[in-house]
Amino acid sequence: MLARVKSLPLSPESLQKPTESLDGTVVSSSTFSDTPRASGTCSPSTTTCAWTHTSFSAQVREAHISILSEGKQYKVKKKTFWGIQVVEALVWKNWELGKEAIRHLTLKNISMKIQKLKYRLPTTKFFFTVYPQSIFLSPGMSFTLPVFFRPLEEKEYVDHLSFVMAEGEFSIELRACLPSHQLACLSTLQMPLCAVSDTTETWFSLYNVGDLPTFFTWEVPNPFHTLPSTGLLEPGSVCQIKLVFQPHVALIYDVQGICWYGEAGDQKTTIQIQAVAKCPQIMVYVNRKEDEEIDPVSLQKVVDFGPAPVGYSMKKCIQLFNPSLVNAPFRIETHRILYADDRVFSSPTTKGVVKAGDELWLPLLFRPQTVGLKSIDYFTIFPPGNTSEVTLKITGSCTGPALSLSSYCVDFNWINLGECAMKSLMIRNDSDCPGFFMFEIDNQASVFSVEPQSGVLASKEHKMLTITFQPTHTIICYRRVACLIHHQEPLFLDIIGTCHSDTNKPAILRPRHLKWYRTHMARGMILFAPDILGTMLREKKFSRDEDGALMLRQEASGNLPPAKYPSIPPLTEYFLDGTSDTVIFPPTVTIEPLIVNFGKCSSDVAPDPVPLCLTNHTRGTITVTWTHKATGPFRVEPDTIDIPPLKNTAARLCFQPQFPNKIYVTELEAFAFYRVLRSFNNIEEDCTVFPSWCLKLRAMGHTYKEENEYSFPRYTLDVPKLFPAVSSKCTSYRTLLLFNSGSLMLSFEFLPSSSPEITVRPTSGYLLPGAYQIFLLSIIPKGFTWKQLELALQFNFCPKYIKEVILMSREEPLDIQMESGKVLYFKPTYIGGSSTMPYKIRNTTRLTLTFEWKYTFHSSKVVSVQPSKGTILPNETMIHTWTFTPNATMNYLIRAVLWVWDSGAPCGPPFPSPPPSSVTSTTLPSCMAKEKELDFGNVLVDSEQRKEMILLNDGNCTLHYRLFVEQTLSGPLHLYFPSCAVLKLEKMEGMLCARSQETICLTACPTRRLQYTWTIKCCLLTHKDGECSKREVICMATMKGVYPTLSILDACGMGSAGGITRQHLWRLFSLETLNSYLERDPTSWELTYRVPTRHSTSRIPSVYTPLLLDFNFGAAPIGTEPSVVFLLLKNSGVVPLNWSFLFPSDQQIDLEFWAERTEFDFTELHQMRVQDNDIFSIIPKSGNLQPGQEQTVEFIYRHIFAGTDKLPVLLKVSNGREILLNFVGVTVKAGEKYVHFTSVKHRFTPVTIGTSLPPRQIFELYNGGSVPVLYDIQLDVLWNVQNKNFQHPIFQCLNPHGDIQPGKTTQVFWIFSPIEAKTYAVDVPIHILGWNSAIIRFEGVGYDRFIMGNTAPFHSITTTDQTPAVTRLIVPGQVAFLSQSRISLGNIPVCSRSSRLIFLNNASEKDPIIFSWDLEASSIIENVVRTLPGPPSWAFAYSTGLTPHLCHSSLSPSLPPNTSFYTNPTSPSPWTNPIDTKMGTLSTLATCTSPSPQTLPPIQKQQPYTPPVTWNLRNPKTGQIWLYPEEPKPCLLYLGLSARAHNMDDFLRNFFSQSPRFFFCPPLEEKKSEGESIVVEDEPDQNTFSNQEKQIVRDILTIIIRGLLEDRKFHEDVQRGLVEAIPYFSQFWSEDSVRMQNQKDSSGHASVSPSYEGEEEEAHQGEDKEDETGEEESWDKGKIFESLDGSLSPTNSIQKRGLGPVLSEMNSILQEENSRIEKETISRLPSFLNLRQSILENIIQNIMIEASRGEVVLTTKPRVIALPPQQPLLSSDIRAICTSNSSPTCLLPKMH
Repeated sequence: MLARVKSLPLSPESLQKPTESLDGTVVSSSTFSDTPRASGTCSPSTTTCAWTHTSFSAQVREAHISILSEGKQYKVKKKTFWGIQVVEALVWKNWELGKEAIRHLTLKNISMKIQKLKYRLPTTKFFFTVYPQSIFLSPGMSFTLPVFFRPLEEKEYVDHLSFVMAEGEFSIELRACLPSHQLACLSTLQMPLCAVSDTTETWFSLYNVGDLPTFFTWEVPNPFHTLPSTGLLEPGSVCQIKLVFQPHVALIYDVQGICWYGEAGDQKTTIQIQAVAKCPQIMVYVNRKEDEEIDPVSLQKVVDFGPAPVGYSMKKCIQLFNPSLVNAPFRIETHRILYADDRVFSSPTTKGVVKAGDELWLPLLFRPQTVGLKSIDYFTIFPPGNTSEVTLKITGSCTGPALSLSSYCVDFNWINLGECAMKSLMIRNDSDCPGFFMFEIDNQASVFSVEPQSGVLASKEHKMLTITFQPTHTIICYRRVACLIHHQEPLFLDIIGTCHSDTNKPAILRPRHLKWYRTHMARGMILFAPDILGTMLREKKFSRDEDGALMLRQEASGNLPPAKYPSIPPLTEYFLDGTSDTVIFPPTVTIEPLIVNFGKCSSDVAPDPVPLCLTNHTRGTITVTWTHKATGPFRVEPDTIDIPPLKNTAARLCFQPQFPNKIYVTELEAFAFYRVLRSFNNIEEDCTVFPSWCLKLRAMGHTYKEENEYSFPRYTLDVPKLFPAVSSKCTSYRTLLLFNSGSLMLSFEFLPSSSPEITVRPTSGYLLPGAYQIFLLSIIPKGFTWKQLELALQFNFCPKYIKEVILMSREEPLDIQMESGKVLYFKPTYIGGSSTMPYKIRNTTRLTLTFEWKYTFHSSKVVSVQPSKGTILPNETMIHTWTFTPNATMNYLIRAVLWVWDSGAPCGPPFPSPPPSSVTSTTLPSCMAKEKELDFGNVLVDSEQRKEMILLNDGNCTLHYRLFVEQTLSGPLHLYFPSCAVLKLEKMEGMLCARSQETICLTACPTRRLQYTWTIKCCLLTHKDGECSKREVICMATMKGVYPTLSILDACGMGSAGGITRQHLWRLFSLETLNSYLERDPTSWELTYRVPTRHSTSRIPSVYTPLLLDFNFGAAPIGTEPSVVFLLLKNSGVVPLNWSFLFPSDQQIDLEFWAERTEFDFTELHQMRVQDNDIFSIIPKSGNLQPGQEQTVEFIYRHIFAGTDKLPVLLKVSNGREILLNFVGVTVKAGEKYVHFTSVKHRFTPVTIGTSLPPRQIFELYNGGSVPVLYDIQLDVLWNVQNKNFQHPIFQCLNPHGDIQPGKTTQVFWIFSPIEAKTYAVDVPIHILGWNSAIIRFEGVGYDRFIMGNTAPFHSITTTDQTPAVTRLIVPGQVAFLSQSRISLGNIPVCSRSSRLIFLNNASEKDPIIFSWDLEASSIIENVVRTLPGPPSWAFAYSTGLTPHLCHSSLSPSLPPNTSFYTNPTSPSPWTNPIDTKMGTLSTLATCTSPSPQTLPPIQKQQPYTPPVTWNLRNPKTGQIWLYPEEPKPCLLYLGLSARAHNMDDFLRNFFSQSPRFFFCPPLEEKKSEGESIVVEDEPDQNTFSNQEKQIVRDILTIIIRGLLEDRKFHEDVQRGLVEAIPYFSQFWSEDSVRMQNQKDSSGHASVSPSYEGEEEEAHQGEDKEDETGEEESWDKGKIFESLDGSLSPTNSIQKRGLGPVLSEMNSILQEENSRIEKETISRLPSFLNLRQSILENIIQNIMIEASRGEVVLTTKPRVIALPPQQPLLSSDIRAICTSNSSPTCLLPKMH
């Protein structure tokens, strides 16, 4: 429907003061990157929208200004052409056909010169102007040119007017436009934030900037709406459009709204709408400061009001917090469908809005109505869209007053007539609820009175009651007074008293008589008079029980138990007191009527008396005595009357009003008793004394006249609206409270028109001013529908003063709502397992119901329910859990019945149960892990590592499982660590649904560096948490606890430490010990600070490690280069680590200057000097290493001050070890001697006892000074040890005297020869000439190899060189590298030669290197040979000589860079110094032979001092000298060599299997020339032996001989050898030896090559010496050949010609035999063996060099080509092949 909107004219005033609606929208927010965006079609978009603070009024003003400027652009838009200012175009609007329109074109000269213009007429006839003429414009002058427009048809016209200037030409556009439609609005509109399902509104303006009235229609996508959506807008007017945003999805909306307009509706203007919809969120806090109560079953938040007083309202507030950025509307709904007046929980706020980021307090009210009832209700808070509602369970209980009396019986004993007795009684209220009470007694008309008769007791209050007894007759008085309490059951007070006179003394009534009376009432004996009962007791018809009460004799016999007085509820006793048709016990005396209403009477004339009927229902005569006062208006005549048994009598009630216009109401009181009780003499048995019965008669009347005004009653009536809920045939009670708030007495009476279903007590009475009247109401409701009951209460006998009391009541049905349906399905369950299903029931009644589930006995073995019985409160929702435990594979169909009944009733009818539940069981359940093995990998000790274990259940049953973890430890010392569980499972037991999986997080935290293995087992559980299946292994988990492990791989020295060998440097820095410490587990103290930190204020911080090592930098002269040591650190562990070297200052906490101590000790001052001067420095000091990563650390010791420098440095590995390193360095003064001893103790390699040639061992001395030193080892102590060991040299020093060059190491050779299996020790002084002396303790261990067996160290090479075999460390500037830095030859025999091949690699790509080997420090290297030209590969030949020894040596190649200075050292140099013409040369190779072990080397002359190349001493310059080229500093590379040489006997005895591996090269014997005689060395002189030594030899021989004589087996072997048939030595005869002997004897059959003649002779001589016996044995065989030659003499030519072929064949055989013998002889020559060894070495070296160059790949698998089988070649063919082939392989002879 098209609506015409109200248009507003466009004016500046309208924009200055925008409307209120326009200012109402403020959009402000940040960029919402977490919310999806929506485009115009509500699809997600990826465009970004920046939300800024923008006022909509500012948007409107800006848009309006732009629109106005657009409408007047022809006035303001001008342009300048060469100083002429003119408009860009002339526009004609609103023109008419046939009429001329004129516009003026103004040209203005804005330049500083005169301008000349010419123009041309428009091209069309519709635009024209005056005839063209020249225009001259002075500066600042203007010229106006009229332009005329004459249209002929309705269309747009366009033309131009051109102007010509000297500078150029320009034109002005001429345009005539038709009227058009044009609307304008904002281009972009930002909406405020809005919650999902909420609504926000924004206003914007739509402008008509066109020339015509325009219809428009808006199209906006959902969830946007516009009002109005269509309309008509006049030209120049504006319309306010309301944009409504109501999102349903949380998105960022960036959509386009289109406004269609125009004649055909084809024009449009768009507006870009940007809005954000956020999901609202409301957080409900019941108690934000304390723990909130949560229902354990339904998990609902509980709001517990606790006990609340009845009739009063209690208030609690819950907090609603909105953490979102949008407002969150909400509404509250209740679950309970109740009668409106029965609702006890309410909230005044049913809906509202929580502001963004704000909180709202929601009040909840609780007003209980029924005492003792616990109420439950459920409130649900719904946010918009019902996305995430929150249900609150609200509970509360109702408490009423708790009034009690201090005593329930008041005994006045007896008093005389005319006297008055008073007693006090306490009434107390123990509840927090105020209590209103009223005693039902008329104090003015009764002999008893209670003051106060009514009142109120506040919380915990008590009052004193006064009971007065003033009798009017000498009778027994007993009255049971009811105390009515509002909202509480009545209390009963027994008041007894007896009145005596001088003449009448009735029996005195005591409290015990009341107890007997109630027992007799229950046994039916009160209908008999006391005298009759006494007679029957005397006649033994009655007897007395233990309480003294009477009982029948049959009951005393025990057949039937005697009746007892029952416990009667107070309300039942009150209503069934005998005055109605229903009674508990039969009444004794009754009176009719009970209420007499005289109505309106006259005070002048007494009304007619009303007859009364008194009936006696007992078997005795009863006397009734009325106790009314004589002055009262009501009296009964006669006042005393006797009634015979079972008879009735009549009496009259008289009313005599005394005053007019007055209300008369009273309660007359009479006491009925047996006549025999008038005198106590009539009573023989005390137990037969009965109390009197009190008869009450209510009488009323008034004397108001009709023309008079009745007194207006002022009262307050507390009336409940509902009766409490009761079940069928039960009575419901209520109390009403009436309060007389007026100043006059008022009367009340319930009219007969009241509902007859309600019983009211009392029905009438009067109420004094300020007094309370309590009414008790009872009803037995019938029907399940609500019934409205009315009571008419009339006041002051006036029909105008009638109060209608409306109450609702109904019979509550026993209704339970099955919210889970009537069919319960169980999931398939495995046998032995169990599955549970929740079942929800709800009590929709107002009764507290008791329920119990019942099913068959057989079903009880399969299903069970918890709780199976209990109570459910009104409106309570209870969840019962059914458990299904199958015992067989079948489908189960079970019927269960729910019985419910009222909690006060014994039982009710069964409630319809749910229909049968179908259950399916699965027999083969399986629980498995997806991954059978889990590997945590390497985990840092005391850190956590998590892994996920996925449990799978592929079956159809839900599994209840329990997991078990068994832990196994392995590793070093795992038995000493307690096996505490370090694997924690996120859950150890749970439930796994069918065809599902569950992820369990495993957390491992190792406590030791051990290998952990866990076996995870699973078993299925029954519903009683018992295991129903065996434990099966489902997963194995492994983990290795690790510490960060740092190790030192290599060390290298530079600078002043460059002369220290790697082995010596390794000992100086204790690197082997350091590595062993780093491999151990850290102690708990070391983990005090897991990472490096400042933790001490002392300059010497405390350390938490027991480990201490020395980093000894050695010694160097002062002023020399720093001692630089490079260590290669490697993370040899499997976890990343952080390492740090902490100086004392790095561990000290920085303090203020005033906090520093001013006095320092010597240690602190020394450390301050060391740290301040950077004497020790480390680069870098800390770092991080990944597993397997290496890093080089540079340690620098600067020789600045002479002396010993020490600094404690802490090596800290994060989460690992702490080791205190003591940096030690010595700086020697210039020219001072200094020998550095690494240790004062040296231990030799253990040596076995009994060896004839003990090995030679090495002890090193290092010269750390700048000058050579001479050492002298004192041998006196060694002679002392020798004298103590039978003149055996235990310790021998081979070179006790010698010199040590500066920066060099000298080897001192020792021989340790033990004779006993023990440890030898000797302290040897070592004197340094011109310097100090040192005492070194040498120790050696001798052992017996026969006792120790394979554990003896004889088979292993014991070496102290722990340096790596391959150099891993690369120092800066190093270009040459050795393939091996240490060579171990192992155990080798003497007279053998061992070779090893190493490579020296040049890493430089351009520059060659020059090197030389320094062999001065080693005496074991026989030759260092470069075997092939090209790449530097070297073969080290090691010759052991004739003596066994231990070899630990270091070789150092000196590698200076290659320069022309060193290329030709013999060429003349132009830098020759006239003062000093000496030139330095490189060190050359030197071969040192081992000194003889028998003699010590002589003390050589001290060599001239040559400073080492590693030191650069700064000597002062004297005079003008020529500058030489600076000698390059060589780089020293060290090669370590270790071996252990054994004599041949020991080697063959212990290492026989290794003997083929060695090349034996015994020293060649010198040839004897002709004429020379063989020089025979003189035999050594026989030494003289002492008597002691002779005695030892004699004893040893005696023992051996005696043993042989006593050995029977030895005797038998000798006898057997004597009688042997074939001699033992005959087995050594062979044919080859005979042939060889004949070959030597015959000169014509053998020819020896002259080249090998000399060597063959030597070989024959050796063989002759060895085979003398063989020659004798082969003599007979030579004779055969001689006889054969003799037979072939010339005389026998005929035979010779016949034997020619035979002889030629024999000659060929002999030649072959001679050739074979010759080859064997040559192969045994030492020269041939050396040649063959060299050939092998060259071949191997060639192969290795080709492999290093990449020409040969040694690891390539060989290609195997299967060839056809061939016949084996003969030996002659093989020799032919070898002769024709020049391959080097043919040079490989067979090695023996």
